[in-house]
Amino acid sequence: MFRFSATLCVATIGNCNLPDSTVQGLHFPLLKQLGLELVSISECSLHSLIASCPALECLLISHGFGFRCLRINSLTLRSFAVKNYRKGNDQLKELIVENAPCLQRLLHVDFDYGLHISVVSAPKLESIGCLSDGFYISKEDDLSRLVFGSTVIQGLRVDRLTTVVHTVKNLAVNMKLLSLDTVIELMRCFPCLEKMYIESESKKEKSVRGRRHRNLTKCPNIRLKTIVFECYEGIKSDIEFASFFVLNATVLELMTLQIGARDYNEKFLAEQRRKLQLENKASRGARFHFTTDRCARGVWDVHHVRDLDLTDPFV
Repeated sequence: MFRFSATLCVATIGNCNLPDSTVQGLHFPLLKQLGLELVSISECSLHSLIASCPALECLLISHGFGFRCLRINSLTLRSFAVKNYRKGNDQLKELIVENAPCLQRLLHVDFDYGLHISVVSAPKLESIGCLSDGFYISKEDDLSRLVFGSTVIQGLRVDRLTTVVHTVKNLAVNMKLLSLDTVIELMRCFPCLEKMYIESESKKEKSVRGRRHRNLTKCPNIRLKTIVFECYEGIKSDIEFASFFVLNATVLELMTLQIGARDYNEKFLAEQRRKLQLENKASRGARFHFTTDRCARGVWDVHHVRDLDLTDPFV
């Protein structure tokens, strides 16, 4: 690292311990992409390492330990992602985005432990994911928390909505149970949302139907242009959820629904088009695409720091 530090543009450091004495001597003037995978590093040294990369644009921290808090202060960083599979006192618990004027993508690509994220200053933030209501966890305390000013999102629940974030256009969510009320609250928090990627692991014939938001019917404030629905099975809850946007999203351009291969036949597709009331769609130009292919990048698709250098990280 010392030998090539002056010319490196991309680096992945993994499966090692980075002692303070080594980190203090590092400087990467041209490094744009940095990945830390299975690395033990102190909190002080982690901040020092990031500061030693004045041109850094993409940062991936995968399964790191030895630090509990990370403060992001970078004038050049555009994409940041953290993923973890281990629980313990020495893993990242708190992320504070203090000053990131170029940050566009903030990805928490594992959601089975409680990471607390506070965004103080990120005026260009466009993409957030994956928010989850805790399909893989049993305690609410383990839900991740996202804070913008005085607005708090615990898991997928908007606890307080006092600050709206107009810059966010892309959002990925993973839901235990499809809940229209939950999604509508998120749209209130991110009123300029254009793309939403939705995955629901639990398939129960039950859905929260948005009773608290009946006044949103035909509401022009639903600005979604693209909706991607992973694991669509065409059951009652799926239909109720998707048809709300069919009938109310006035600027919708494309809704993609991923179905199982066994369901991909003309009879099933014709039945779904009828039940979704596509002939009554609110957006005249909307297209509806059924596919058996995966149509959104999942939490396990971020393998390398270069995977972060995408305009839309969920495509």
